[in-house]
Amino acid sequence: MKRKVEILDRVIKALASFTISYAFVVITYVLISDMGIFDPIDNQMALQLMCICLVIAAIHFVLGFFEIKSVLCFCLLYFGVVVAVVFFMGIVVYDFLVMRFAFIVCLTGMLVVVFAGTCLITYFEDWKKVQEINKLIQQNKNL
Repeated sequence: MKRKVEILDRVIKALASFTISYAFVVITYVLISDMGIFDPIDNQMALQLMCICLVIAAIHFVLGFFEIKSVLCFCLLYFGVVVAVVFFMGIVVYDFLVMRFAFIVCLTGMLVVVFAGTCLITYFEDWKKVQEINKLIQQNKNL
């Protein structure tokens, strides 16, 4: 029973991560396309971006079963997955990445903003729980 709850919790976190990252992607994409660097978003592009976010969330879900102790390793691995999936799907699967300097700079900025925003929002609840547990431990030590 505990294992089922743990897996369900991971699925919910993956879905939350997917929806948050997709929202960030669409918002940043629209802002960058307003600058004329990305093509305007249409239904096809919105679905392609959604599929990319879904693949990233699925890979992050699988990686969640591995115990990564270092925060730096966690961030580098998870961000590496984001970059690899975006470039693979953007070049090989959907053929929408343009190899211009301004495009790559904006895409990199977009990836950093989306990754940071998604992590902060998705893992904020976990961070709050850790802080509460640490506070309880500290209070029990003082008794």
